[in-house]
Amino acid sequence: MAGLALLLLPLPAQAAQEDEQVWLAQFSTFSLGKGVLLFTEAQGRLTDGASRMSQIILRPALGYQVSGAVSVFAGYAWVHTDPLGGTASDEHRAYEQLSVRLLGGPGKVTLASRTRIEQRWIQGRADMGWRLRQQVRLDVPLGKGYSAIVHTEPFVNLDTTSWGQRAGFDQVRVFAGAGIPVARGIWIEAGYGGQYVNRHGRPDRMNHIANLSLNLRR
Repeated sequence: MAGLALLLLPLPAQAAQEDEQVWLAQFSTFSLGKGVLLFTEAQGRLTDGASRMSQIILRPALGYQVSGAVSVFAGYAWVHTDPLGGTASDEHRAYEQLSVRLLGGPGKVTLASRTRIEQRWIQGRADMGWRLRQQVRLDVPLGKGYSAIVHTEPFVNLDTTSWGQRAGFDQVRVFAGAGIPVARGIWIEAGYGGQYVNRHGRPDRMNHIANLSLNLRR
């Protein structure tokens, strides 16, 4: 509980609109040999009281295992967003990522960092936006393949665009949950996610999220 409290510290203390959501995801990492990695991700997000599918994300990447503790990736993301009462949009992102295991290893308490830089385009709009995301994740083994997981990820916009991105703090996400083994190299992660979104010209947003993901590593 103390760890979760620490994760919640970055959340701005101000009134915000709230929503209950469900995020469903599938993450896969495949070794192609000689250190080359293939990553795939698919997400569907139900918002507005978890009543409707408002966002779909597809995010593949190619990576390289630099060492047992360091990997690098470059990839692309397609993000379709259909906000309630708004206009649907398609976003395209190129991204570069550095993943580092800071301490621990398989079967041990593990602290990991994931740094991601995104280049963002909204289809049909001018300008490209740059964004930095920094995730820190703690995994604590509980025995028999189970684990407790907490992580936090602030997002910072590096520039301002004509389509709405504003330089500075964008959002922060936190998660607390469990890893549940299914089979060798397959596990489920389930838990609570909080997402605080900084919005301009309207109230900020606090999303309470039921997170469920299926993970595969081969």
